[in-house]
Amino acid sequence: MKYIVGIILLISGFTFQSCSDSKQENTTLEITRFDKELMSFQTKEELQSFLNENPWYSKSLYRVFPDDTAFVSHLFYIISHPGTQTFYKQVDSTYGDLAPLKKELSSAFDNIKEHYPSFVAPKVYTTFTGIENDVYVSDSVVIISLESFVGPKAMYRPDQPGYILRRYDKPYIVPSIVRLLSDSFIKSKPEGSMLNDMVYFGKSFEFTKTMMPEISDSLIIGMPDSSLVGNWYAQDLIWAHFIDKKLLFEQNQKVKEKYIGERPKVTEIGSSCPGRIGQWLGWRIIDKFRTENPSVTFNQLMEMTDVQEILRMSKYRGEVEE
Repeated sequence: MKYIVGIILLISGFTFQSCSDSKQENTTLEITRFDKELMSFQTKEELQSFLNENPWYSKSLYRVFPDDTAFVSHLFYIISHPGTQTFYKQVDSTYGDLAPLKKELSSAFDNIKEHYPSFVAPKVYTTFTGIENDVYVSDSVVIISLESFVGPKAMYRPDQPGYILRRYDKPYIVPSIVRLLSDSFIKSKPEGSMLNDMVYFGKSFEFTKTMMPEISDSLIIGMPDSSLVGNWYAQDLIWAHFIDKKLLFEQNQKVKEKYIGERPKVTEIGSSCPGRIGQWLGWRIIDKFRTENPSVTFNQLMEMTDVQEILRMSKYRGEVEE
């Protein structure tokens, strides 16, 4: 299972039950610094040798073979350019020895293994791509392009609109990785109806919250706190729109994208309604489901595929709970 990822990326207070009665051994996490290795090469031959030794790297991150001469020339130009080298110094000083990143990833991986004892943590690599990539996640490998997540003070930033660009910052790295890993554990998939999509995203956010209980909801879903508060108090209106327009069972992809996809605002609902509101609403359904069905374990919820049954059992109707 593979993903090339652009980070496109409510209130819950549950104590979640582990499916294992015994504490698992903590994950021993090592992060391989491909960024340091790449940025030290002085010749194209050194780069070519590295790519030949790690053919999966270019195939995964760039979807090209390591002996593609045009690709090798392009990548060498990036890593050897004086401006890029200066930028990398800022990147390297920003992250240091990666201790906070390693600690956060280790904790999340340990929590996944608590719930799923057969989970094997993917190998983690950091790299530098000149902002041509951000994060690659598969079941076995995670590659983080550090330069994409330096934050507002970076010399160079990804070419994204402001409402997306704010997510290209260090605090969003691990929640995004965990959310993408959740796909392996969620049986219902984002295909078919709008409700399928909503429930899938809701489960992915709930999975991330379960594995990273200390971080804020805004980092998990990638919305400012102000938007989350506004959504919360307007959810009766948001829900009414979905019901009135019969959106829950909508299958037209263009229509679904208006509510699930990236947009600065969902103007069909209102001028202050943020994009991806359908994803947020799906999380509310999952959150309400957990409140109404405490006997259903977290793992069982991830296994459920009947999204209409999940909605029915959630008893969610857009109500605002104080």
